[in-house]
Amino acid sequence: MQIDGFIPADKTIALEEGVTFVYDTPYGNVTIISKIAGDDNEEFTQAFVKLSQRHQREAKLGQVDPVKQFSDIIRLYATTVVLKWSTTAKSGGNAIEPSVDNFVSMMETTAFRRVFALFQEDCGDLANFRKAQEDEAAKN
Repeated sequence: MQIDGFIPADKTIALEEGVTFVYDTPYGNVTIISKIAGDDNEEFTQAFVKLSQRHQREAKLGQVDPVKQFSDIIRLYATTVVLKWSTTAKSGGNAIEPSVDNFVSMMETTAFRRVFALFQEDCGDLANFRKAQEDEAAKN
């Protein structure tokens, strides 16, 4: 079915260029250039299914570790959605270098959990990845 008025994501923006999200916190800002976290991003959706299955299996075996599961989810986003990131936050007075492990470690902290929650919303919001198409439609 095709829904009238629905505009899909611009695949170039959603999967190649990404969208820049900036989160200002009292501890420093975090800038993330991100692909879409959704159906258009097959790498994300396939990895999400596998991770969900693994977490379900662990639960059935009584091996639920919420901290580890949260870390797994952050790593999933870091490896399948995040194209590039940086922060002005410091750890022990030192700059935090952009790496997958540092992204996971930073987002696990109480100081940045809300940033990660907002990031999940932002990179899952289709509207953030179709701006070029909306701008084009507005011109016509």
